[in-house]
Order: sequence, then C-alpha cells, then structure tokens
Amino acid sequence: MKASPRQQRLLLDLQDLDNTIARLRRRRATLPERAELTGLSGDAAEARTKFMAAQRELDTQSADLERIEADVALVQQRRDRDEQLLSASTSSKEAQALQAELETLTRRQSELEDRELELMEAQERAQRAFSTAEELFAGVDARRAEIEARIAEAEQRIDRELASNTEERAGVAAELQRDVLGLYEEIRGRVGVGAARLRGNVSEASNMALAPAELSDIRAAAPDEIVFCPGTGAILVRVEEDEARPVS
Repeated sequence: MKASPRQQRLLLDLQDLDNTIARLRRRRATLPERAELTGLSGDAAEARTKFMAAQRELDTQSADLERIEADVALVQQRRDRDEQLLSASTSSKEAQALQAELETLTRRQSELEDRELELMEAQERAQRAFSTAEELFAGVDARRAEIEARIAEAEQRIDRELASNTEERAGVAAELQRDVLGLYEEIRGRVGVGAARLRGNVSEASNMALAPAELSDIRAAAPDEIVFCPGTGAILVRVEEDEARPVS
C-alpha cells in the first residue's frame, strides 16, 4: 500500500494520540482513590454492623424500660385506688383485705422500681454505645463521601483531557486516506500498536534493533511505500536521518 510521507507521519500523530487516550483511560480506571474507597469498604461494613447492633440493643432496652414503666404506673394506680377504698371503708374485714393488698402492691412496686432503675442504667449504656457507633458510622460515611468527591473531580478532569484528545484524534483521522486509516486501525486492533517510528535501526514498535537484511529492505523501499515492523507487524514510519539514533 502507498501513502505519502506526510500521511505516514500523520499515522504517528494518530498513534501518539491513541497512546495518550489509552493512558488517560487507564488513569481514570486506576485512580488511587478507587483503591482507597475499596479499602474503606471493610471499615464501612464493620461500622454499619456495629451501628445496627447498637441500634437494636438501644431499641430493646428502650422497649423493656417502657414496659416496666407501664407496670410501675399500673401498680401505682392500683395502690391509689386501694388507698382511696381503704380511707372510705367502714368494714374491718374489707379494710384488712385492702391493707394486705396494699402491702403486696408496695413490695411489687419496690421490685419494679428496682428493675426500672437497672433498665434505666442499661438504656444509658446502650445510648452511649449507640452514640459512639453512630459517630463512627457517620465518620466513615463522611470519609466515603469525601473520597467519592475526589474521584468525581479527577474523572471530570480526565474526561476533559479525553474529550480534547479525542477531538484532536478525529481531526487527524479525517486527514488520512481511508485505506491507510483502515489499515492502521486493523493492525492496532490486532497487535495493540498501529504505527511506530523507525529510529535508525530500532523499531519503536518492538523496541528492538532490526537485522541488517531487514533494515536494508526497508531502506530500499520507496518513501511512499508503507513498511512494517518484522517483529510486531505494526506500520513503521521512517524518520529523518538527523532524528535517527542507530544502535549496534
């Protein structure tokens, strides 16, 4: 296939842009913040587990306390009623029965109030544990949000660079002959590199020196003849001699 030296140099520009675009995509996919976010996921899961456990414990203690408070209130109501009945009673037998019930209710109320005190202390401990777990969970969540914000900022910055380079690539591609561009794309899709410089006797596609016979054949080809790297199959673009740096 034939292509003018300018067309061949445009292939180098295209390859340089493709390299830049690929590098930007890799950078976007491998932002250090992504690893940081992944590492935080374990802490987040642990913090969430502790938070949920503390929430359940607090709910349990609060429910137990509410029940005992209701029991205390009920016993107090019965005591108040019995005391009123006792005050109004004119029967010694009834008064004796009411007095006995009041003594029983007093003991029951005392037991309930002791239990109520224990549950209040347990609820206070559960509340402190919940507050600590909530603070930890909120801290991890804030850290996650901060990392995600940095990721979004980095992605936007890279996306702007990608858009600029993609636009520039489209401009270069538009200047290329259709068959030359098609050949480049086919080779790049197959071997990863579509075009590379031949600097002296070194192919930048393989980063290896060509054999003397291979180099001789390439140098003998017409300037508008497309030549290929023997090692990779990529298009080799011959640069000016004053740019070349041959190695032995």
